[in-house]
Amino acid sequence: MRRKLTLLLALVLAIYSCKNDSQHNEKAINVQYSDLSKLKNRAIVNLDSSQWNKELLKQDIESYSKYSEIFKQYPLNNYAFPVADYDYAVYSNPFTIKYDSLIFKGIQVGEYINPDSDSIVTKMTLIVLTNDNQIEPETFVSSRNFPYLTAEGTFNLTMQNFEWVFQATPDGFSSLFFSMKLFDLRFGQTIVIYPKKDKSFLYEQFEESPDHYSKFEDYTINIMKNKKHLIRLKQLE
Repeated sequence: MRRKLTLLLALVLAIYSCKNDSQHNEKAINVQYSDLSKLKNRAIVNLDSSQWNKELLKQDIESYSKYSEIFKQYPLNNYAFPVADYDYAVYSNPFTIKYDSLIFKGIQVGEYINPDSDSIVTKMTLIVLTNDNQIEPETFVSSRNFPYLTAEGTFNLTMQNFEWVFQATPDGFSSLFFSMKLFDLRFGQTIVIYPKKDKSFLYEQFEESPDHYSKFEDYTINIMKNKKHLIRLKQLE
């Protein structure tokens, strides 16, 4: 039942995005805010109640009222808040990697170049060794913090319930908090997590992105065959 509700919520949020958030990337529309003074001006605009988009706020309040039980299960509860008008589109893509006898679940987070484009710029790819094909990552990507990209989610494994929070700024800085482990994504936008039976976990960081490949499968194969990745797998034995 929860899975059905999650899919329904994703559909509703997608509809809202098409109407108001628009979601798309190469160099995304938010790069125009990479200058500190422009970021400050945007912050000031968001504080000005006369510039708040009341229709967006109304939609968010209604959405939370309908799906509050789902929102509550994320690391940060997504209560509605007012923001000024913006034109920005976000993206997420859950995926599965089956390699030898191993199963990995992942989530790709990014933004569209502009609201009318199909081109995406990936900002973070998180991959977790689950060895369970039934486990699906729960993810919520928000455009409301424009020009910042924000996302959160969970990986509910049998032995561990992992939570994560992600943020990216227009000037190129991005970070991921995964179960209180901080990853500075300037040093690699792909993170792989290797849970252990003692409820600890190992991790690896790669300077790789799906954007560097014509096929997503080529990206995942390259990660799976990477020497650092193979070393981490041996350390689980």
